[in-house]
Amino acid sequence: MKALIIVDMLDDFVTGSLANPRAQRIVEPLQRLLAHAREEGWVVVFSNDAHQADDPELKVWGEHAMKGTPGAQVIKELEPKPGEREIISDKRGYGAFDFTGLDEQLKALGVDEVVITGQHTHICVRHSSYGALIRGYEITIPRDAVCAFEGVDEDQALEYLEGTYAARITTVDELVGAPVAA
Repeated sequence: MKALIIVDMLDDFVTGSLANPRAQRIVEPLQRLLAHAREEGWVVVFSNDAHQADDPELKVWGEHAMKGTPGAQVIKELEPKPGEREIISDKRGYGAFDFTGLDEQLKALGVDEVVITGQHTHICVRHSSYGALIRGYEITIPRDAVCAFEGVDEDQALEYLEGTYAARITTVDELVGAPVAA
């Protein structure tokens, strides 16, 4: 069973206090992948920063995605539909699995593969991939559904995930079975 994990596609990271211009280009592929995951009955996880005032990460990045604020909401283009198979998972650090209970939730639903998407390839996607690796999940990352900050070499970040965490690097089209142009 697969789980689609969408990391930090939040207002603060797309258009707000820590806006990443590269985030706009992954919205459409994420919409297609999210629709496919829902149609196929995958588990869907929105792994979202939901910071509190004493979180160590705020020392690095300043105040952002504070729990309960508009900036901590998933962008409207990817609106969650919470339910048994669609999970909103708040996180207070980089990794989707760190102190969130996500591993237990996924294991209870029979998940053995995670498709990790969202922001930022070199930080939260990376830490989430490590968390998945040490918990025994197969890891897939569609290169057109993740992005890093401007100035970060995205290919290098993906090579790290592939070489260090055995992540399978693919594309959204490959995952949804879209025909490849000749």
